Amino acid sequence: MKFKKMLLIVTVSLFILSVTTTVNADEDIRIMCTNSVLSDFTSNLLKENNTNITYIMPSGVCPAYYDITIDDIEKITNADVLISFGNPMMEPWLANLLEHNQDCEIIECTNLGEWNLPTGAKKYVNHISEGLIEIFPGKNSTIQKNRVEYLLQINATSQILKQKIIDNNTLDTKIVSMGWQKDFLEYLGLNVTYYYGPPQGLSTKDELEIINAASEEDVAAIVDNLQSGTDLGARIASETGKSHVIFTNFPDAIPGTDTYLKMINYNTEQLLKAIKTYEYKKGEIQNLEKEIQNLELQRNLSISIAVIFLILMLMFFVFYKRK
Repeated sequence: MKFKKMLLIVTVSLFILSVTTTVNADEDIRIMCTNSVLSDFTSNLLKENNTNITYIMPSGVCPAYYDITIDDIEKITNADVLISFGNPMMEPWLANLLEHNQDCEIIECTNLGEWNLPTGAKKYVNHISEGLIEIFPGKNSTIQKNRVEYLLQINATSQILKQKIIDNNTLDTKIVSMGWQKDFLEYLGLNVTYYYGPPQGLSTKDELEIINAASEEDVAAIVDNLQSGTDLGARIASETGKSHVIFTNFPDAIPGTDTYLKMINYNTEQLLKAIKTYEYKKGEIQNLEKEIQNLELQRNLSISIAVIFLILMLMFFVFYKRK
């Protein structure tokens, strides 16, 4: 009798455990990322309907200057996983936010470099996938499959963008750039002759150096980073006659850039348009200079003919008077 009772208890316990496990497996997964680029990388790794992936920081602002809101606190309170850059200099607001949920799992993408160039993006994707597999070992095969597919998409897109640079005869074009876009430009095959830091930290001397660098004859464009400010680049482009380009290094900051792949395609297209605009303006200026030279030549010729005619008239007058 006691044995049957024990067997019944064990059976019921196992049934309850199996039901609980099934429920947990089917529960919604709530992943909070600190920004849109980490959110997009994660969305390509976990695509299940029960996975809710959102991000905190608006895409158009600089991470270091973001202020958390009541909504952010609510989001972090409900999160199962938080994915961040893991850099207090970039996300100084995150520590205070995490006080509202000290139980969530954390994946920190620390010291992985620039994410806006494809080789850097792949580092982030690999690191996030490893972190997700550790937290959700049951999703190992799904995450690995999605990771391989997404890395292939990044490779394919990057090759297309590089080919666009070649096809438009813009390889090695000289560019002055905000430092956070330098690696991406060089990855595409552009020649970044000078780069500068965030505008708010630049001195007058720094600005003069940028102007001097941008004034070089073969420099085609000034590339600014949207999230770090664009007024300086616009002013220097206006003073030097170069094209002004605004890149974004976070998806969804500009219409049509809601994913990482769309973002780098948008940045490349903007660059190509800017270079073409500069070349067109340069060609127009050269044509105007030629026209001015021709007009000056015609004016000088007209003056010379008038002077010669006047001299001949004077000579004729003198000769006539002597008669």
